[in-house]
Amino acid sequence: MAIQFIKRMLGIHHQSNVKPLKNLSYFGSERHGYMVPDNFLASNSICYCVGAGEDISFDTELKIAFDSRVYIFDPSPYGINHFNEVKDYVNHGTPLTLDKTLAPYVYHISSKQFSEIKFVPVGLWDEKKTLKFYDPEKENYSSHSAILFTDSKKFIEAPVNRLSNLMKELDHQHIDLLKIEIEGAEYKVIDTIIEDKLNVKAILVEFDEVYNTTDKSFHFRIKKSCDRLRKAGYVLAHSTVALKRLFIRKDVYDQLKKIEINA
Repeated sequence: MAIQFIKRMLGIHHQSNVKPLKNLSYFGSERHGYMVPDNFLASNSICYCVGAGEDISFDTELKIAFDSRVYIFDPSPYGINHFNEVKDYVNHGTPLTLDKTLAPYVYHISSKQFSEIKFVPVGLWDEKKTLKFYDPEKENYSSHSAILFTDSKKFIEAPVNRLSNLMKELDHQHIDLLKIEIEGAEYKVIDTIIEDKLNVKAILVEFDEVYNTTDKSFHFRIKKSCDRLRKAGYVLAHSTVALKRLFIRKDVYDQLKKIEINA
C-alpha cells in the first residue's frame, strides 16, 4: 500500500491522470489486445497498427468488428512471417491458434476481410533510414528493438520512417486509431506526432520498458511522454497495470463522453 501511495504522489501510478470512459470494448488476444471506445470506429476509419510481431489479433479484429481500413506496419522477419502465416491459414480456411498453452486465441477473420488489410514492411522512427534492430536477450521473445537489447551482439537492419512521411505516402490526412507496440521506440514516435501536429484521434501505446527495465527511472520516462501527450491535447482514458494506455484527443473524448452521459 505504501508503494502505491508513493506512486500516486509522484504521478507514476498506473491510474494517475486517468479520466475513464465507461463505454470501452476489448479487442484482440489476452496478451496483445487493447480497449477501444464504443461509438468511435466505422468502415471509413483509418487504423495504423504498428508492431505486428507474432500476434495480429487486435489488428484483424478491427477489420472484423468495424470493417475499418487497417494498415499493419512491421519491418521485422517475425512480423512479416507471421502476417504471411495468418494469410496462408485464412486462405486455406484452417484455424490458426496463438498461445496454445497459456491463453489460446483463434483467428476468425475471413479471407476477403484479410485481403483488405494492407501490410507495410516499415517501422516507425523519427526519420527515414535503415536502422539496426537488436535481438532480444530473453528466451522465446520474438521482438527486436532499436532501443532495448542494445547489449546484444546480434541485430538485423530494416527500413524505418517518420509517421508523417508514411501518412503522405499513403495519402492520409488523418489517422483515427494508432496502435504503437514498438519495443521502446514509442517515446521517439510520440514526440514526432506532437512535433508534426499530426491529426491522430486516438493513440494506443504499450510502454515496453515495463517488461524490459534497464534502470529504475523508466517510470519517469513514461510519465514524461504521457505528460507531453496530455499537454498536446490528449486525454488518458484507460490504463492497465502494465501501462498499456489509451489516449484520445480532447475534442473526440468530449464527444464520446457526451454520448456516455446521454445514454
